[in-house]
Amino acid sequence: MKTALASDFDGTLYFMNTEERFHAQDVFEILFYQKRGGVFGICTGRSPDSIFDIVGNFIRPDFIISVSGALIVDREGKVLYSCPMDRGAAGRIYRDYAAQAAQVIHAGGKVYTINTPEYPLQIRVKDFDGITPDIYGMSMRLENEEAAARAAAQIREKYGEYVCAYQNVRHVDIVAAGCSKGTGITKVKELFGIDKIGGIGDSFNDLPLLEASDIGFTFPEAPEQLREAADEIVLSVSQALAAL
Repeated sequence: MKTALASDFDGTLYFMNTEERFHAQDVFEILFYQKRGGVFGICTGRSPDSIFDIVGNFIRPDFIISVSGALIVDREGKVLYSCPMDRGAAGRIYRDYAAQAAQVIHAGGKVYTINTPEYPLQIRVKDFDGITPDIYGMSMRLENEEAAARAAAQIREKYGEYVCAYQNVRHVDIVAAGCSKGTGITKVKELFGIDKIGGIGDSFNDLPLLEASDIGFTFPEAPEQLREAADEIVLSVSQALAAL
């Protein structure tokens, strides 16, 4: 039986503001799992370029479900599946929130920024029209969790015909209608011929990931809604791999 694990990235596999950004035991167990024939991938709101830059060569995901399911690539960065946003809706959402939220736009596999400082791997443009490739998603950072929840609800109400909006703590991730980490899981099972797939995540936007997986994992400190949706509560990615 061919098995796989899809892991959320930030707060699940990668801990940005800590001394040990990846847990050594997680890295070891991922490599050992892949050596035994298991398929390991990352399921994230980030772009593929960002993931490849951070993980380097010591973790080689077999797939990356990126931009919350809108863009799936293999370990070489080859696009396996894509679902672009409606450009008109994306532009209107950007303008609605330009004054109150820092935003980045995922387009053509790159990350564009307009009203935020430029970071490595991001391309700064003067305005929204300067983004010419297909747009796969948008991410905005709000003042706090409550503001993010309100923004996600407002976007779903106003633009639900065109987009899905997922709260991720104080961020809101926006993709084309019908896209989610869950649809990404379904597509990966089909593309890789997976018989059983596990999914692990730590925040609200990981609910579709857990629900679409054959076995869903989360952590004791995860929101109650996530703990209720999970099949098992674990302490780490390595524990989830051991339970598959």
